[in-house]
Amino acid sequence: MTKSRNTGYLQYRSFGLVLQALVIMARKGNTCSSCEIAELLSMEATQLRRILAKLTREHILVTREGRDGGYMLNKNPENLTLAEIYQALEVGESCNKAVNDTICFNDFGVQMKAACGDILEEMDRSVLGVLEQYTVADVVRKAGY
Repeated sequence: MTKSRNTGYLQYRSFGLVLQALVIMARKGNTCSSCEIAELLSMEATQLRRILAKLTREHILVTREGRDGGYMLNKNPENLTLAEIYQALEVGESCNKAVNDTICFNDFGVQMKAACGDILEEMDRSVLGVLEQYTVADVVRKAGY
């Protein structure tokens, strides 16, 4: 796997992990420790904390310190769209950026950027359009909780 393909894969993997973590938090309704979430996701808590830090920076999550500390949704799951999560994780840039990173700087590259630019932008808008239609609460309901 090339570096740009690997980066895109990891970003989409992060989206999948975060989505599951948010469903856990929404179901619980209060603070969840990273160890508790990581155990349910069968992953390392340290890796999970790195991913969740992006959502904390974007004010999607809040953290609490101390014995009863952990992560908590900062927004009602009914109002938190999957598009917001996708954008907070910077996954949305990966398709357009990854393809543009493969295009060289010569005359052919200029032609390819002109030919592909609109298509790639439309792809990104389409993904966001789909994700804007769903909230974390929708996923919780679809999961049967």
